[in-house]
Amino acid sequence: MSSREDYERMRLQEQQDQVELELELQRNHTISIHSFPKLSEYYAHMTAFVSLAIFIATLLTILNISIYLTTVMRLCRHLDKPLRIPSILMVSLYPVISVAALVTILVPSSWFLCHTVMHAMFMVGGPIFRTLLFRYVISEQNYLKETSAEAVSLNTPPVCCCCGCLPTVVPTKAKLCISRYLVWQMPFWQGSIMLVMNVLYYGDRQLYHEVMLFFIPFIVGSIILGAWSLQITVRMITKIRGDYQLRKKMFCLQLVVMLCKLQYLVLYEQLNHIKMGGEYPINHTVYKQTIINILILVEMVLVSMMAQSAYRTPIQLQIDQMNVH
Repeated sequence: MSSREDYERMRLQEQQDQVELELELQRNHTISIHSFPKLSEYYAHMTAFVSLAIFIATLLTILNISIYLTTVMRLCRHLDKPLRIPSILMVSLYPVISVAALVTILVPSSWFLCHTVMHAMFMVGGPIFRTLLFRYVISEQNYLKETSAEAVSLNTPPVCCCCGCLPTVVPTKAKLCISRYLVWQMPFWQGSIMLVMNVLYYGDRQLYHEVMLFFIPFIVGSIILGAWSLQITVRMITKIRGDYQLRKKMFCLQLVVMLCKLQYLVLYEQLNHIKMGGEYPINHTVYKQTIINILILVEMVLVSMMAQSAYRTPIQLQIDQMNVH
């Protein structure tokens, strides 16, 4: 009887060991597929796909920088200093994003830091764009004088999608101050969150995965409030500067968060369902990141061209008169 119990005990122990072994193998396989390679391993096992991707990414980045330099030269010729500096800063967002995408391909383990840089371009671009909008009308006080307290609708995207019955308001110094705070909260609020997330990601990966979902509502809420305030401001300034292509400029800024944040997250999850790459180090994650960032590089070239077209106006008259003389 005792020998039979010993046999059963041994059989159960073998089954338990087998299950643990299979789980360990599955865990190691998952790690090998989704982990980022060390830089030395990455370049030691370089594949034709990754080499071609680096070559294409470098060309696209150079093209984006070339478009940027051409745009900057035109802005320097056509604008005075009050408009020139914020305009140059706005068109600088897209080559910075391109460089971040290129660095992600060159150094895969830096993807979260580079993704933060892409995200930061919208956070920083929002306050700069609002400053530029009011410089088109000289200042906030001058806007109030020119419009004679004309009412403005608050029913603009993205808030109009969930709050369709917002009233119209008459702009005042206090309300413009609230609008300013709604935009300026983005770099401070989101910047603090992204800093904490970077510390967690590179310091304690497990803790990062446990808490990252709690940060998402705060980031989304901050983006919605900032974008809403900017849309209202664009609508206000367009009434008196309708030929400045303000909506097109705003759309170029919105594409940053749409392509570098929303599209990035969607593709990051969707590409998990497609088998790509091989075993570590040139694994599925490397292929996935490479494809996403090549796409962003192509899109940033197109957005840079759109921004170049949008920032053709205004051409300040005093510059044109100087050229005539």
